[in-house]
Amino acid sequence: MIVYKEIYRLKRVDNNDFPAIKELFWKVFKKKVTLKYLQNKYNTSYVGVNYICSIAYCDEIPVAFYGAVPQKFKTNTEEVYVAHACDSYTLPNHQRKGLHYELAKLAYEIMKEHDMKYVYAFHSENTYYSTKKLGWKEHEHLQRFHVKVNTLPIGKVLNKLRWTNIYDVFFNQKVSPKALEKLNSEHQEKFRLKFNNDFIDYKNSFKSHYCVEIDDCVFWLKIQAIIHVGQFYAPSAEALQKALKKLKRKAFFLGITEFLFQVDQHSTMAKQLQTIVQPKESWLVGYLDFDPEIDLKAFIFTYSDLDTF
Repeated sequence: MIVYKEIYRLKRVDNNDFPAIKELFWKVFKKKVTLKYLQNKYNTSYVGVNYICSIAYCDEIPVAFYGAVPQKFKTNTEEVYVAHACDSYTLPNHQRKGLHYELAKLAYEIMKEHDMKYVYAFHSENTYYSTKKLGWKEHEHLQRFHVKVNTLPIGKVLNKLRWTNIYDVFFNQKVSPKALEKLNSEHQEKFRLKFNNDFIDYKNSFKSHYCVEIDDCVFWLKIQAIIHVGQFYAPSAEALQKALKKLKRKAFFLGITEFLFQVDQHSTMAKQLQTIVQPKESWLVGYLDFDPEIDLKAFIFTYSDLDTF
């Protein structure tokens, strides 16, 4: 624990802090999240490391939070820990007091204790500027691809009403061993997030995801108004085009108006998607390295790496 400016208590998050994090989230964003959602999102025991976050209290009142989740990235020969910075919020009356900076520094020390090679984020405008003072570097932008479906926007209505469980009838949550093998088959010489059953179970603990196998193609996705594709495998661009045609038919009948892909511009996925639709610029990947030998050109990022995917 650290005492800051004599009135703030800064500490590493433990399981007892989640009611406070929930309260803080509501006060800052006026949005409700359940305690279970927060606990499951930050329960990363499946990778062997839990709670690399920090929180600040003024007396007993939670006033600021810095959230990050540990992830394992692997090649065909090596595994490393990295940290994905995802949530950061401070009560308005306690902003501009250096709390974000101090909580980030505390979280970075925790990350280094667990041999994280770097911390990264998919930047919004706010996070881009808030990380400048912390010495973050810039990597590259992901590319996003929008594939439209001309249909009635029933999916948006279902999302607004929170009736998304209906998709469980049409799509399978289970990822078969064969599908898992395909999703892990490319870029084995580069570091990619370790995509296995433990990771899938972790993601499904706070949001529903589906695996769709069409011919030789595999799509791992979530549905929130539209279909967000976390990652996919296709043996060729032609195979992807044919599979997407079939998937678009299902989307048409379900009232889903769009597929959104967000992929690393150097990935096979990007090259294949470029034969279907023109890419647009997506998030900038920002990072702070703790190991000087780390080169982010050796890493492939996907949409499913995102904390809220």
